[in-house]
Amino acid sequence: VNWKWVIPPMSPSTNKAYLGLNRAQEYTLKPAYLFGASPFQLEVRYFGRRDTSKAMEKFVRAVHLAILFKRMINRMRERKEPILIIYASVTGNAAKYASDLGAILRSCSNISFFDACGVNAAADEEVFSLIRSATLTIFISSTQGNGELPSLSHKFFSSLFEKNGSVLRGENCAVLGFGSSAYPIFCGAAIHISDMLLDNGAVEVVPRGECDAVLGESPTFYKWTKLLVLTMARMPSASPLVFKLLVDLEENTTQSLVRARDMLDSIQVEVFSTEEVQNAAALSYLTARKGLKGTIARRRTVEEGDRPDEEWLSKNSRLMGIIGKSDHDTNENLEGKVISREDVISSVANGQESDVVARTTSLVKLDLQNCGNPPYQPGDHIRVFPRNVICLDKLEVFISHLSSNWDSRDLSLDDQIYVSCTDEDIPRSELAVSLPLLSESLDHLFPLDYFFETQVAIEAPISMQACLGLACIATGGKDRAVLQGIGQSKKEYENMVSLCGMKWIDLFKIFPSLSKQVCIKFLLCNMKVNHPRSYSIASCKSVVGSELHMVVGRFIYSRGGSKKEAGVCSSFLTSVEPGDEVMFKMESAPSFHHPLDPSCPIIFICTGTGYAPIRGLLQKRSYYRSRGEKLGQAFLIFGSRSSKEGLFHDEINSFKSQGVLKDVFMCYSREPGEPKEYTADKIQSKRTSIVLRLILGRPNTHVFICGSANMAEASKDALRKLSPRGFGAVARDGRLHCDVFGALSTQTTKAKRERMSLNLLDMSDSEGELSISDHLDFGDFGGSREIVRGLGTWRSVRAHARRPKLLDRSASMRNLPSGPRSTSMINLPSDSLLLMELLRDED
Repeated sequence: VNWKWVIPPMSPSTNKAYLGLNRAQEYTLKPAYLFGASPFQLEVRYFGRRDTSKAMEKFVRAVHLAILFKRMINRMRERKEPILIIYASVTGNAAKYASDLGAILRSCSNISFFDACGVNAAADEEVFSLIRSATLTIFISSTQGNGELPSLSHKFFSSLFEKNGSVLRGENCAVLGFGSSAYPIFCGAAIHISDMLLDNGAVEVVPRGECDAVLGESPTFYKWTKLLVLTMARMPSASPLVFKLLVDLEENTTQSLVRARDMLDSIQVEVFSTEEVQNAAALSYLTARKGLKGTIARRRTVEEGDRPDEEWLSKNSRLMGIIGKSDHDTNENLEGKVISREDVISSVANGQESDVVARTTSLVKLDLQNCGNPPYQPGDHIRVFPRNVICLDKLEVFISHLSSNWDSRDLSLDDQIYVSCTDEDIPRSELAVSLPLLSESLDHLFPLDYFFETQVAIEAPISMQACLGLACIATGGKDRAVLQGIGQSKKEYENMVSLCGMKWIDLFKIFPSLSKQVCIKFLLCNMKVNHPRSYSIASCKSVVGSELHMVVGRFIYSRGGSKKEAGVCSSFLTSVEPGDEVMFKMESAPSFHHPLDPSCPIIFICTGTGYAPIRGLLQKRSYYRSRGEKLGQAFLIFGSRSSKEGLFHDEINSFKSQGVLKDVFMCYSREPGEPKEYTADKIQSKRTSIVLRLILGRPNTHVFICGSANMAEASKDALRKLSPRGFGAVARDGRLHCDVFGALSTQTTKAKRERMSLNLLDMSDSEGELSISDHLDFGDFGGSREIVRGLGTWRSVRAHARRPKLLDRSASMRNLPSGPRSTSMINLPSDSLLLMELLRDED
C-alpha cells in the first residue's frame, strides 16, 4: 500500500512526520502544517543553538579590513612624498627660485628646505636624516666668481660629499644651477655638485638645469621644473597628485600662492612708540630687580585717581615680554670704528661737477679693538653690512605716507616694530626662503630708522610681483592701470625702470594714490634684504696691529637711462667719516693666502682696486723680511688708467726699495699720448716675458691674480702662451690663485667658453685641482647685488674629463717647447745680462 503524506512547503526537515517517515519513498501529510513554530525556534528546540561567534568575528574583521584597505588606497592616491630642497645662495636669487620651486611642488609633495650657507649648516646632522627619508633631494646653487660654489656653503658641501657621502648612495637627486654665460666657466657650482653626486653614487633623475642671467633665468627654470614633474610622474610610486600638478603646469593653473597667503595671514606686525618701549623697559627692569607685583599699574603716569585700563596693562605686559625675549638675542656680527678714510682717487677733485656721481676710490681703515680684535690673514674677505646713503628728511616723508592701521597717529622714525609669527607649524626655514626680509626681522624689536637704513634695500627697484600687489590697493585708476601693466609685461617694466628708476624710496612720488594704503607688513613681504657685500682685506695684521684696511672703489652704473647711480655698499664706504661704525663679518679665504715658504718666487698681477689683497700680501712679505727670513723673488704687474691716477705708487716704490719686490712693471690703458697697454700686453712684452718665463719654469712659483675677469683670463692666456708647461704645472699643483671680479663681455660665445674650459683641462689632469678664489662685482644693477665673492677649489674638471670630445693632453703638449729649452733660445746681450742678474739674486 502506498501512503501519501503531504509535507508543508516550509522547512520540511523539521516536520515530525518527515522525521518519523523519512525512510518512506512517498508520503503526503494532511492537514497542512501552517501555524507551527518558526523554523528558527524548531531548530533551536531539536538541534540546540549554533555557535556563531567565530563566524561573526571573521565577518566583522573582514569588514574592517575592507574599510582599511579602501582608506589605504585613498591615501596612496593622495599621498605626498617628502622632497628636500638644499639651496646655496648669498644674494637671495637662488633662494627665491628655491621658494618658487617649493611652492609649485607643495601640492603633491611635503617640502623641506635647508640653507647650505647657514651658520651651523656643516654641523647640522638633521639634514642627513632628511636626505635618507626624502624620495628626492634637489640641489639649487648660485655661482660665485669664475664657476665657484658660494663660499659660505663650502663647509657644508665638504662635510656632505667628503665625510658623509654614503647617505647619497642610491638616492634620487636633481641639480639646478644659476650663473652667467658671460663668464668662461658657466654654472661651475652646479657642475661641481653634479660631479660630486656622481662620485658618491647618487642618481640624477633629470639633466642638470643651468639658468643664465644673461639670457633670462625664468624660462629655463620653468622648463626644467616641468621636466622634473614629468619625471616624477613617470616613477612607479607616483601619486595622482603628481599627474594633477603636471596638468596644472601645462595649463598654467597652479595654485602656488595659497601657501604664501597662509603664511602672510600668520604674520603679525606691532608698532610701539619710543615712550612706550622706554616705560616697558623700566618696568621690566624693576620687576626683574625687585620682584614687585603690580608695578605696571603704579608706574603709569596718569592723573591721580585714574586706574589703568585693561588695554594698557595688556599692551605693557606684551612689551615687557618682547623686551625680555629680545634681550637674549645674540648677534654674531662685528662692529668696528672708522679710523680714517683717504680718497686715493676722486673725480670731483679732477674737475667734475658735484651733482654727478663721482668715481671715487678710498682707503678705509677700521679699528678692531672694540670687537675683540679678531684674527685675519692677508687675502681674507670682510663682508660689510651697508647703510643706505639717504637723507633722513626724505626717509621721513616716505614713512609719513605709510598706513598705520593699528593707531590713529602717523608713523615716526623713532617708532619701533616687532614682527612675530602666530602659526607655530610654519618652519623658519620656509619663511627664510619665501620671505627673507620678514624672516630676518622675525622676533626682533628694532626702530624704523634702523630698519630702513640698514636692513632693507630701499633704493632697489620695485619688483614686478610687488607691482601687482600694489595695483590691488591703489585708489587711483591711472596708477592702478600702470601698475598692472608693468606687473604683467617685462618689457614695460624695464622701460619704466629705465625711465624713473622705480625705487621703493620714490614709491609715493611716482604713484601718489598709494599714500596711506601701503603698510609695513606689505614692505616686509616684498622688499629685498640689504645683503652684505664682500671686499678683500688690504692689510697684514702683523704690520698694522688692531687695524683692518680696505680699498674700495665706488661702483657706478646705469639702469638703462642716462642717469648714473652708485652701488649701495661702495657708496657707503667711500663716504664714511672717522668715528662712524661699520658692521661686518670676517671670512677666511685660504686659497689666496701667502705661501707658507717665504722663499717661493711669486708673480703678482693686478689692476685698480685689485691691488687690495696684493697690498696685504706685500705687507706680510715686509714682515717676513723684518724677521730676517729669506724672501723669494717677487714681481708685480700693475695696471691702471694713467700714471696720474695710479694707486699707491709711493707705497709700491717703497716695497721695491725695501727688497720686498724685485721689480715692478706698470701698464696704463689711458695714458695721454701713449698707446693702450694692458696686463696681457705687458706680460708679452720683451723684458717682462724674459723674467716671467724664467720664474714660471721653477717648481715652487706661485701666481696671484686679482682684478676683472677680462684681465684675469687675458693674463692667464698670456702666461700660458709664454710658458705652456710651466704655467700648466702652476695651475695643476694649486699654485695659481685668482681673486676675480667683474663680468666678461656678453658677446662671449659658447664656443669660446668651451675652448677656455678645454684650455683649463689642458693644464690639469683628470684628478687635478685648480685653486681659484674669485671676486665678482655686479654692482646694484636692477637691485641685484654689488659684490659677490667666491673662493675655494674648483674640481669640476673631472666632469669635463669624462666627456669624449676632449683633446688628448699628451698630443696637445707634444709639440710645445719646454720651459728651459725656450729660455735657452734667448741670446741678446741685454737679455743675457738680465738673466745673469736674476740667477745671481736667486743664488
